[in-house]
Amino acid sequence: MANAGRFNRRKRKPVLWALVFAMALQGTTSIALASPANAKSARSAAVIEVTGDVTYKKSGGSRSYAAYQDLNLNQGDSIVTGPSSSVVLRVVDHEGEITIGANSEVYISELVEKNGGKKTKVKSWAGSLWAKIKSLVGSKDEFEVETPTAVMGVRGTNFMTSVNWKTGKTTMAVAAGIVSVSEAESAADRKKEQDAGIVSVYPAQQASLDSPGLNNDLRTRAEYADPKALVEAVDKKVLESFIKNIGDIQKEQDKIKAQLQENLDKGVNKPDERSILKITTPAGLDAVRNNFDRFLSHLAKSAVDAGKLTQKVVNDANANIADASRKLDIHNPPALDKHAGIDPEVEQLKNQAEQKNTAFEQEQRQLRENQAKLATLLDRIEADRQRIRDQNQKAVAEADQKATDQYTSTLSADEKKQFEESQSKNTNQPAPDSSSRPTSPPADSGSDSGSGGGSTDDRPSAPVLISPTAEATVRNPVQIKLKAAAGTTVRVLNGTEEVGRAAGQGNSEVAVTLRALQPGTYNLTAQAFRESAASVPVSIPPIHILGVGLAQVGGIKDGKIGLALTMKGFTPAMPFYSVEAHLLYDKAALDYRGPADLTPVPGTVFHGSQAAETLRQVSDASKRELIYAATAFETKGSGVIKPIQLSGDTLLVNVPLSVVDSSAGSAKVDLAYIKIIDKQGNTVYESRDIQSISVGTK
Repeated sequence: MANAGRFNRRKRKPVLWALVFAMALQGTTSIALASPANAKSARSAAVIEVTGDVTYKKSGGSRSYAAYQDLNLNQGDSIVTGPSSSVVLRVVDHEGEITIGANSEVYISELVEKNGGKKTKVKSWAGSLWAKIKSLVGSKDEFEVETPTAVMGVRGTNFMTSVNWKTGKTTMAVAAGIVSVSEAESAADRKKEQDAGIVSVYPAQQASLDSPGLNNDLRTRAEYADPKALVEAVDKKVLESFIKNIGDIQKEQDKIKAQLQENLDKGVNKPDERSILKITTPAGLDAVRNNFDRFLSHLAKSAVDAGKLTQKVVNDANANIADASRKLDIHNPPALDKHAGIDPEVEQLKNQAEQKNTAFEQEQRQLRENQAKLATLLDRIEADRQRIRDQNQKAVAEADQKATDQYTSTLSADEKKQFEESQSKNTNQPAPDSSSRPTSPPADSGSDSGSGGGSTDDRPSAPVLISPTAEATVRNPVQIKLKAAAGTTVRVLNGTEEVGRAAGQGNSEVAVTLRALQPGTYNLTAQAFRESAASVPVSIPPIHILGVGLAQVGGIKDGKIGLALTMKGFTPAMPFYSVEAHLLYDKAALDYRGPADLTPVPGTVFHGSQAAETLRQVSDASKRELIYAATAFETKGSGVIKPIQLSGDTLLVNVPLSVVDSSAGSAKVDLAYIKIIDKQGNTVYESRDIQSISVGTK
């Protein structure tokens, strides 16, 4: 009832919201103002249903507003759903529907009519959605859904997608129709390898794509769907849309079944060259067509078993299916045949890919094990060397003492006293003597030219730095190139902490790859080691690691702790426009209770009249996620958007978090995702590497 009341109140205010946006857009951006020629070709998507917390931004704007029924969205607009929230959009001129589930981010990148065709493209950056696209009217019409790792081109289709917001991994499954799937950032590669760049996904099938460029022949990424895994990944609203459209899904499936039968009758075994199917017999065709219907029942059963759909919803859907043999069976559905009609060539490609992946994983595992063994062995060798040195020093001291005792036993009392006084003077002010033993390696005389010559007691020559030769701003992993004497080990140090090492190769250049360094500025040194002797350290020019740092500021005060996000390593040559950061922490430990819209703070990255900052918190059963977003925008009449340019480490934002439970004394906070873009939307910096810190809560 609470949602219904909120829904009705929104319905009564479309005129007010339109006025607010007219005012807001005048003061924030000129990007959304189309020329008259473009305005004629503009299209729209209408909000036909809203549940819970749903917000949107207009093209180029920085402010978020609550969505409402009958709202019209245009190209460049974006929409975000909170926990237990959803929204349904209808593309007005061809009645396509998109259901967006909870915790999702969707951007309408294209919604235009040009060159005689209608182009619709949405980008789903996180969460899940259901797309129901009726057959497009013109041959030039296009409808695409893009995610961080995949582009899906559709024509008369019902399908669902899920995007893991941490990794960008996309999983999509088709209920009816056909979806052409390609990698998100591989347009150039697709021109070079057209055959490997697309896979056609048919009903009851799914495709999963990881990082762009790592998927090889995309046919190896398609297979018959896993209903249980799909239900776990997608929102219940998405599953409700699937059930609601069962009638249309079965009608569209019938068309594809008929087409497959026609192909087989004509002796055409492959429905298209980029599918994973090859149907050669009537029995094979029956197995493929049976999977179409069985998938629908298994998906409904898994949704009911998981509590995302009720038995009543399924019963209501079945009531509208006239053919009793095609009603959804959620009690004992026949099993999917995972090998039905699969092309043997695709099976072979999958086996080869699995073998390569297995071999690679084994190689990486063996490499990690060898590195661990080597580190243990080096520690053991160093410990043995130290033990031998200690034993030798002890033996020498004991021998010296024994010789001294034997000598002094032959002396008179006066002679013994004189000898002891002389020894005391020698200890406090040692005189050079050919028989004295050095207590430390002599200073480098420069005689070691890198050939590895000289005794093991001599200090080796200092390494020769090849690069970097000047102050540098870089990203992980960092490489230091140098030359060092053969037989030595070169260690790169951050203070006293080793961050990389390699064996010296004489006159050959050596590249030392450093372990991942946290964002910031580093003044490193390099030294060559032989046995226990170390060379003179060589300074490496300052290295700035590009990124965003996370740190606790002070202790707990008034039940709150402060977290500082700091941009590090950025230079004026890297202008940007917008920053987004995601923090994760336990729901039981920490909570953000501050305002959504932040007041600009002087001295921070985003301050003044041309910037806006927000903090938005979402939660699930155990975790909270705090999303920081900041954008530079145009002020009224300025005509330009001034980019942000930094020099040196600069505070991005101070985040106050309330301590919910301090009994543990500490809590973990993860900086899980960072994205920084320029005015044109190009990525300046992006990181999914998780930074974790432990914050004190007492």
